[in-house]
Amino acid sequence: MDAEQWNERYLASEAVWSAAPNPALVRVVPPVPQAGALALDVGCGEGADAVWLAGRGWQVVGVDWAGVALDRARRAAADRGVAARFVEGDATDARFLAGLSPTGRFELVTLAFIHPEPEERSRAYAHLPGLLAPGGVLLVIAHDPEHGRRGLPGPPPHRLLSAGDILAALALEQHRDLAVERAEVVQRADEAGGVVAVDAVVLVRRRIA
Repeated sequence: MDAEQWNERYLASEAVWSAAPNPALVRVVPPVPQAGALALDVGCGEGADAVWLAGRGWQVVGVDWAGVALDRARRAAADRGVAARFVEGDATDARFLAGLSPTGRFELVTLAFIHPEPEERSRAYAHLPGLLAPGGVLLVIAHDPEHGRRGLPGPPPHRLLSAGDILAALALEQHRDLAVERAEVVQRADEAGGVVAVDAVVLVRRRIA
């Protein structure tokens, strides 16, 4: 789907995504390392993760190519009384993303549930490690192939990513100062205990020289 199609999808519903932050993000994102630490939420959608991060002291920039979603994200931030900036643009453009930080780097970069075609994975992910400041962390969350095998709703099975798929797409061999802190599969359940999602979660950190 392109930006126009995503805008049409958002316009067809009052809310496409939950207003709650992703549980994996809540569970694994570290505390703010210092005042003014900058977080980049790539593909932020309606802003639930960005708003949650802003409420915990991060200085947040959310990026998406769907202007309708960004308008909703701005309203969500205002409703919750937090400061977050939302910018329309291409999440695969490394130069554009770097330009959203005074230093070109971020203490936190997050990307959740962007499932490109396999041949597009590198274009979607490989530029993200280069955006990390020393000591910064990158969190990527995607539906794992097990999600598809269980018949759970989501993208076509061939677009789902294991933790290994994510690590390969990030091309970490080009960044020797990065350490993998998490590469795991987690299940999400509803209130009745039924599994509603099976997710791959990857967290990497840039070492401080």
